[in-house]
Amino acid sequence: MKLSHRLIPATAAVLLAAGCATSNPPASSDSGDSADISFSFWGTNSEAASLKAIAAAFEKANPGTKVTTNWIQADYEQKLQTSIAAGTQSTVMEISNTSLAGFAPSFAEQQVDAGKFVQPNISESLKYDGKYYAMPFTAKPKVMAINVDAFKAAGIPLPSATTPLTLEEYRDIAAKLSHGEGKSRVYGASNLWFKGWLTAAGGGFYNADATACTFGDEQGLKTAQYVVDMQKDRYAPSSLDVQGQDQAQWFAGGRLGTFSDFGPWTVADFAKITKPNWTLVPVPGKGFPMEVGGLAISKTASGKQLETAKKFVEFASSNPDAQNQLIQGNTALGVPIVAESTGTLEKVLPAERNLAAFTTAMKTGQVSPSVPREAQISGDADKGITSYTPLGSGKEEVAKILPGLNDKCTAALKQ
Repeated sequence: MKLSHRLIPATAAVLLAAGCATSNPPASSDSGDSADISFSFWGTNSEAASLKAIAAAFEKANPGTKVTTNWIQADYEQKLQTSIAAGTQSTVMEISNTSLAGFAPSFAEQQVDAGKFVQPNISESLKYDGKYYAMPFTAKPKVMAINVDAFKAAGIPLPSATTPLTLEEYRDIAAKLSHGEGKSRVYGASNLWFKGWLTAAGGGFYNADATACTFGDEQGLKTAQYVVDMQKDRYAPSSLDVQGQDQAQWFAGGRLGTFSDFGPWTVADFAKITKPNWTLVPVPGKGFPMEVGGLAISKTASGKQLETAKKFVEFASSNPDAQNQLIQGNTALGVPIVAESTGTLEKVLPAERNLAAFTTAMKTGQVSPSVPREAQISGDADKGITSYTPLGSGKEEVAKILPGLNDKCTAALKQ
């Protein structure tokens, strides 16, 4: 999930965080010998409903224990930082694997049994400096929707439900699916997310040990040019083409042959689409980066409260009753990560929609490394990429711009 990190005054941030709570704002984690805990999280209405349901299920399984939920609806990480500085942080805090490094010093070390989860790197993603600082509770892989009607009309065989296309095969298919002009133009691909396609091509924004930025290396330049050429040839719309518009609506209107940036949370929007007919397949190549949601415990928690917090994160991560709550109706916060619940999402829609693609993507998903100040570092790089190159609104050649931005990014990593 992309979160806003726009700076606001500390006092205002504390007040805003309190105003976003769904119940009483949490007190400091150090609250004597109480066994009750507080739990902060971000998300849409449906995502918040899942997390509240997990808290309620824990209370039911542990009579007499109270979990006070604190739903922060905007600027989550900013407000989390402010609450930690003020000593008013919740006992348990949701955190993404991509942001873990920046918060690890404020989290308690945890013991994680990697064998409980369906994929080894689910737990590995929540390690920092060799130690676990959050318990995984959900995976958020991405898959690709295809317009079945468009494929049939163009005489193109449907892609495999389990084996990904190569990037070259995908480009050829996108070309065959594209036709028309102006606002009636049908694109074979949706707008292409550079970071996602970089991973699909075997590259990455950072190297494996997060000591250098790599989006401007040979693979990065090749992938960036792949995206630019897809836009230039009008096989995929540019970011300017889709600015302020919902690509799910483009798909529903028959304007897209494929929709590649499809996360579990997208299921609810596509569940409403009956025409064109659609199904899910793997993202081409090595797939897009997979986000892993984790639950961290405040470093200041102690006594009975700490024991309750440990029980809560263990319950959320491995109890099937909790894991099943990640799916609310046809809306999914993510994919359950224990074998007993993994198939829950697959049953939300008819089998022909192939929601099982999420399970496949989770088991093969690649997790990006976490770096301190990730939001600032990647944000500055993204701003340059989108401002100067056709990957955004710019016109400069990617080969001229990306290496310099890459060097600045690496220098920022080392500060």
